[in-house]
Amino acid sequence: MHLTRLSLTNVRTYRRLELEPSRGIHVITGENAAGKSNLLDAVAMLATTRSHRAGNDLDMITWSAIDEDPLPAARIAADVAGNAGSVSLEIAIIAGEPSADGARRTSRRFRLNGIARRASDLIGQLRVVMFSADDLAIISGSPSGRRRYLDLTISQFDPSYVRASQRYNRVLQQRNSLLRKLQERRGQLDELAFWDDELSEAGATIVQARQRALERLGRDAAGRYPELGSEGETLEIRYQPALPGELQSTIPADEFQAQFRQAIEEGRQQDVWRGATRFGPHRDDVGFLIGGHDAAISASRGQQRTAALALRLSEVALSTETTGDPPVLLLDDILSELDAHHRDRILHAAYAVDQVLITTPDGDRPGRSELPEAKRYVLEDGELKPL
Repeated sequence: MHLTRLSLTNVRTYRRLELEPSRGIHVITGENAAGKSNLLDAVAMLATTRSHRAGNDLDMITWSAIDEDPLPAARIAADVAGNAGSVSLEIAIIAGEPSADGARRTSRRFRLNGIARRASDLIGQLRVVMFSADDLAIISGSPSGRRRYLDLTISQFDPSYVRASQRYNRVLQQRNSLLRKLQERRGQLDELAFWDDELSEAGATIVQARQRALERLGRDAAGRYPELGSEGETLEIRYQPALPGELQSTIPADEFQAQFRQAIEEGRQQDVWRGATRFGPHRDDVGFLIGGHDAAISASRGQQRTAALALRLSEVALSTETTGDPPVLLLDDILSELDAHHRDRILHAAYAVDQVLITTPDGDRPGRSELPEAKRYVLEDGELKPL
């Protein structure tokens, strides 16, 4: 899988950018704050419809467009070639007129092969694995960040996961709204029955997909971790579903939904007391153990970085094995921070895929001796100039 065309209009630091990348490795050099991460984030957004960086949709639109255009819009478009054929993808973020307090509301538009579609129809048409300095947060950050990681990863190769996640979030919102009403003694407890059915069905799909993905990622990452230079240490990845104890062990798929539904029903009264749903994938977490100890607490920064690299490399393998088509690799300013051994392991993976986009502030890392056939560019003033 690879991009054959990329077009950015009014996207953060880019007024306009057109690129026709070939297969192979592309190295983009630029100073800090030149917009290197913005470029890779735009590509990743085409794969998942979500930015990998913090901020709201208005932040995607370049400020000069907001100042000068009556209805400013950011547009990300690409043509993608893969084993299943070629597709054209487009995401537009449109800002409305400012309200009395100066705030602007935004809307999104999605197109697949020129036809207006839903966001879920774009997810997975392009698959990417993005390595960045922010990957340390997967190990040491918040549970919500790890859930976001799972969503961005699994959704790219499992359409049923995308549908279940969207449905689950809608149902969870409705159920929590009803719980708050019941907390105020407005309504009857049995009104929860419909939402319990919907929640357990969608939730079971999410939990089981996360179990399968993390089993494969964990097994592969455990093997890669010592190869990355941490000999004598072990890495273990544990799925920590937010379920009653008896449901946290592996349960046959045909029994899981019914038992999940029963657990939700039995916990209704406590949910009403709290005004929120206690059990379900919206409270899941993932544990990383290095040498049997919690990596978020006891591991060094170097150990955490190695674990994150092992996880990302495993993600490349999982995406390729699941679909039969390797993802596009995005390496965002990480190679210049790594030692030669770690760089070598990542560059080895880069030669196993169709296309790699690498950003770096240092043109010598990776140097021409490491990647003699790479196409190289310099990023200046929002323009990519071939070297």
